[in-house]
Amino acid sequence: MPAPVRHDRARTSARLAGVLSLAGLALWAALGMMQDKPTASPQGPPPPGATISRLAFEGLQNVAEGYVRSLLKSEPGKPFDADQVEEDVTRLLRSGKFDQVRADPVIIDGELVLTFRMVERPVVAAVDIVGNRKFKTKDLEAEIDLAPGGPISEFAIKQAIANIERKYKEAGFYYAKVDINRPRLEQERVVEFDIREGPRVRVRKIRFDGNAAFPARKLSDLLETKTYIWVFRTGDFDPDRAERDAATLANFYKDNGYLDARVGYKLDFVSQTDLTVIFTIDEGVRYAIRDIIFKGNTVYSTDDLQALMKLKPGDFYMAETLQQDLRAITERYGSNGYIYADIRSDWVYAATEAQIDLTVSIVEREQYRFGRIVIRGNSNTKDKVIRRELRFFPEELYDTVAVRRAENRLVETRLFNTATIQPVGDQPASRDALVRVEEADSTLILFGVGVNSNSGLVGSVTLENRNFDLFDVPRNATELFKGRAFRGAGQIFRLQIEPGTELTRGRIDFREPYLLDQDVGLGTSLYLFQRNRIEWDERRLGFNFSFDRRFREGLLKNFAAEVAFRFESINISDVDWLDPEQIRDVRGDNWLTSIRGTIVRDTTDSRFMPSLGNRTSVSYEQAGVFGGDSNFGKLVADTAQHFTLLTDSSDRKHVVSIGATAGQIFGDAPVFERFFGGGIGSIRGFDFRGVSPRAGTIVRNKRVGGDFQLLTNAEYSFPLIEKTVRGVAFLDMGTIEENTEITGWRAAVGLGLRLYLKPFGSIPLAFDFAVPLAKEDGDDTQVFSFSFGTTF
Repeated sequence: MPAPVRHDRARTSARLAGVLSLAGLALWAALGMMQDKPTASPQGPPPPGATISRLAFEGLQNVAEGYVRSLLKSEPGKPFDADQVEEDVTRLLRSGKFDQVRADPVIIDGELVLTFRMVERPVVAAVDIVGNRKFKTKDLEAEIDLAPGGPISEFAIKQAIANIERKYKEAGFYYAKVDINRPRLEQERVVEFDIREGPRVRVRKIRFDGNAAFPARKLSDLLETKTYIWVFRTGDFDPDRAERDAATLANFYKDNGYLDARVGYKLDFVSQTDLTVIFTIDEGVRYAIRDIIFKGNTVYSTDDLQALMKLKPGDFYMAETLQQDLRAITERYGSNGYIYADIRSDWVYAATEAQIDLTVSIVEREQYRFGRIVIRGNSNTKDKVIRRELRFFPEELYDTVAVRRAENRLVETRLFNTATIQPVGDQPASRDALVRVEEADSTLILFGVGVNSNSGLVGSVTLENRNFDLFDVPRNATELFKGRAFRGAGQIFRLQIEPGTELTRGRIDFREPYLLDQDVGLGTSLYLFQRNRIEWDERRLGFNFSFDRRFREGLLKNFAAEVAFRFESINISDVDWLDPEQIRDVRGDNWLTSIRGTIVRDTTDSRFMPSLGNRTSVSYEQAGVFGGDSNFGKLVADTAQHFTLLTDSSDRKHVVSIGATAGQIFGDAPVFERFFGGGIGSIRGFDFRGVSPRAGTIVRNKRVGGDFQLLTNAEYSFPLIEKTVRGVAFLDMGTIEENTEITGWRAAVGLGLRLYLKPFGSIPLAFDFAVPLAKEDGDDTQVFSFSFGTTF
């Protein structure tokens, strides 16, 4: 038996040797073939300075060769650059269309051939969404960065799942889950998103545990999460929103001195669809400021800077107040040429309990003056229109406060949507002021309708050019109709026709705010006015013009003076023989001329929405100077003071305004020139002209106006929604009397809304609810007053 075993082993060894010999022969032949075909493997780096002869591509099936070439920097005719080729490979991989990319430079017949070998990613055949009921398929497709014909990307799939689940959770579908149908993806290359929406979860209650310093109502106002209220609020629960709310509450506590505060939240499910969100609060102690230390200040003393700060040692730390203080210090430096001063604050725990030391660090840097004033962006507006609103000049100390006010003035001209002024240049002691403006549409043709509780329904057709130039006459009709004429000087031209149910008027206005490039304004108006009043019908045809002078420096800084001339024909109709004598006396045509002088002092920070400062005016008008049917004088004085109580983190202001108006008529004024009260701009809570002395019989007892008026107003304005909606609370009081003896006093309190919408610029839509507290017999009251309009 041993011999056959050895024989078998010998035969097996012989066979194995034969197989190895054949394998070696085949390997030798294969190596020979590979040497005959040099493209099969790289032959090492090409010689230095070799030029690429051509590009070759392998593995392209669905991706176009032209697309690949567009991504490459390596091209035929260029020297071979290994680093550039590596960047090309990286760029191809980042395109997301390939799983593998390799570049092989090979010398063939003395020419350098650069071959890119690629393995494409699988291509999406289709994208399906299954199980969605809450959202339309097209809405969910917007969350998916995959499309038929594009590569299948696991990253894009995961991102799409996260986007869809987030969208559902934001809508209150807390249990929403999205999966991918893997068999379809692997077998059919179809990306199918299977959605299990689950029930909608609503927030029924919000509770706070651990809040001692602030009431729940105050904390609730800070939250994005809101409870469900049928019709008005969905009450959807979103965990990401709740996380943001917890962070908001923690920051609120820290900003109010509770520097160790921590806030989390937990959920109490009343049912599968109803829950209570409980915010758990660890307030910690409230920290007070032990000391305020200033570092780096040499221009201003520590006492000077401390006087600018509202925060004092001993006060509780308040982040918002601190930011206001830092802005005040920055403005002090910036107004004196230190435009790059860097003011920052930091605090450390003091050795004493519940106290911190506050450090204000100042890097003053260099002082600069204004260099050149460079204007950009004004393709239609003349440079002088912009320069006259700046009110700073080369060689003056650079003043960032004056710059900010100039930006506001430029925008308030309504010639520009935006205006920014930046210091530029590298001069050693000066910086050019680069003024960039974005011009607004200065020519408007508006068709609209408005409703006003004072005037009823009024239609409007208006042609307005706020950037008019009376002397820029067109050279031909093309320039006129394409808007290339009568523009650029900052003059105002307006043609307006307003037909209405109670009030109809038409007017042409022209104003040159800087006559002969001086602070002198010229205004002219031609107008037709027709009003159907309760007591009579009134039509006025008139013309007026005025000159005004504004003072910007010296003792008369912030003052303005105006002289105005009025010429009117007034027709009074619909007068009955039983009407009071004061009305019967003016029936028919009346001719009125007058001259009026006005002095104004205005220190407010905004023309349309003042939050600081005072505006006081006194005017006297004398009728009959140039003839006419009436001879009387009218003295009117009014004042308004505005205070900013606080400014929130969104730069929205809480403003208190207090105003008063007094007027006295001397002589025998016609009834249509006397004082009436009530309505918007007067005493809200009363009808327009509903406050007035009356005359006549019991049958025909009508309002005839008074020779004396006294009106007072106090209003608190506060932000509600962003910078679009504000609320107001007000108290209006006053009276209209036949003489200076006050026989009755009216008062009303109320609440209102102000909507600042873009089509109306800085003029808000006003809605007021007022309740009279004191009134006289015969007064006409009006709880709701409003003023709004729109264009279409």
